[in-house]
Amino acid sequence: MNKKEVKLSPIKIVAVVLIGLALALFSFLAIVTIIDVFVMKEEIPYLYRNYTPYREFLVIGVCIAVFVLMLLFNIHIKRKWLSALVNIIVIIALCNPYTLILGLIGIPTTVNYYTIESEADFNQCADDMGTDFSKFPKYNDFDEQNVRFVGKVDAGFFFYQSITAIVKYDSLELCEADYKAYIDSHQFLTEPIIAYDGDYLIAAPEFYYEGIFFKVLTEGEDDYFPNQIYMIGMDRENSTLYYLYLDDHDLDLIAWSDAQDLEGEMGKHISDRYNLGK
Repeated sequence: MNKKEVKLSPIKIVAVVLIGLALALFSFLAIVTIIDVFVMKEEIPYLYRNYTPYREFLVIGVCIAVFVLMLLFNIHIKRKWLSALVNIIVIIALCNPYTLILGLIGIPTTVNYYTIESEADFNQCADDMGTDFSKFPKYNDFDEQNVRFVGKVDAGFFFYQSITAIVKYDSLELCEADYKAYIDSHQFLTEPIIAYDGDYLIAAPEFYYEGIFFKVLTEGEDDYFPNQIYMIGMDRENSTLYYLYLDDHDLDLIAWSDAQDLEGEMGKHISDRYNLGK
C-alpha cells in the first residue's frame, strides 16, 4: 500500500517560502556577526577577548527549529483556516519592518563588556576612542593603586563605546583626597544642558546611581554633549572612585523634555551605556 502523497497548496508554499526567507535572513545576520567578531577578535583583542558566539548559535538554532515546526504544521494540520492563521501571524512577526530593522541594527546583539588587561590594550583603546584619557588614572598606576579599566561597546548599527577606570582605595581618607584634587583641577556642570527644543542633553549635572555620587565634567571635544561625556563618581561606602568616558555620536539626548525624574534619567544612561565592573 502506497503512502498518501502529501502536497502543499500554493498558498501554503508561498507562506513557507516567505517564512523560510525571513528565518534565513536572521540566520545569515547571525553568521555574519560570528565571522565579523572573530576577525575583530584578532584585530582588537581587548574588546573581544572573551567573545563566544552562544547567542548567535542560539538564534540560528531557533530559526531552524521554527522553520521545521512550521513545515510540519503546514503538512499535518487539517484545518485550513488554522494553518493559514498561524502562517499569517508568523509572516507578520518575521517580515514586518520593525523586526527587520531590529535585525539589521543588532540581532543578534553586538553589545560586549570588556576588561583592559595590558598597557598595549590601554593604548589601543585610547587610539580607538580618539582620546588620550588625560582625565583618567594612568595605566601604570596599576601597581600603586588598585586600578582596573573596564568598558562596554555596541558595535551594531548605532555604535558607541565607553570606558570606566575603577580605583579602589585602602581608606576613605585617601579616596576623598584624590577626589578633592580632581574636583579642584577640573570644571563641572552646575545645571542641566538643554537643547533648543527643550530635550535634555545632560539631564542632571550631578546625581546618585547605585550609591555612587556622579558629577559631569564640562570638558569634552567642544563640549559635545551628549555624544562625548566625562564623569567622575565616588562611592564613599567602598572607598572607590569611578572615572567614566563615553563616545556615542548617535546619541541625540539623554531625556525628553517632559522627563520628571532627571537624576533617574541619568541613572538609566549609566546603566545603558557604561560598564561599572559590578
